[in-house]
Amino acid sequence: MGMKMLIINGSPRAEGNTSELVKQFIMNVGNKAEIEEICIFEDDIKGCKNCGACQRAVLKTHCAVNDDMSDLYQKFLSSDIVILASPIYMWQFTPCTLAFLNRLHCLCHSEDFSYNVMEGKRMAALITLGAEEDVADYAAKGLRDFCEFFRIDHRGDIRIPYAEKQRISSGEYNRKVKEFVGKIFG
Repeated sequence: MGMKMLIINGSPRAEGNTSELVKQFIMNVGNKAEIEEICIFEDDIKGCKNCGACQRAVLKTHCAVNDDMSDLYQKFLSSDIVILASPIYMWQFTPCTLAFLNRLHCLCHSEDFSYNVMEGKRMAALITLGAEEDVADYAAKGLRDFCEFFRIDHRGDIRIPYAEKQRISSGEYNRKVKEFVGKIFG
């Protein structure tokens, strides 16, 4: 095993489509990684305030904002692979998923990259949506751009259009999920 994977689940529904996709994904990962899933929808994660404190110095707490994100930094830092799991609402990840991503900025001094503890981490996304796949393009491009800027190894995304929990749990997308797992570990 050896690799550590953190799954950040931003779905508001603990037993919904995205959570079912996460279950199928975890089954396909098997023993390739030690996995921890954290559901963040009910957490208090504020967006970045752009106060600049994290860009002027490396903060012991990583960020000047004190909320539930404080507990997630160490989990993020100790992971080799980070998977974002989110439904798409209005062409974008859920607000808590976006806030999580925004707040990672404190882990890099983006003016000169003299400090960047995100570089080289692998990141990918599990996406469910109630429309065709291209509705997720905006969110997926945002994640690709985020990864490119912070020098994170973006491993792509899997999108389940017109997602229905029963179809996901039935194994209908199993081949697609297996191929995605291969991209992450390949």
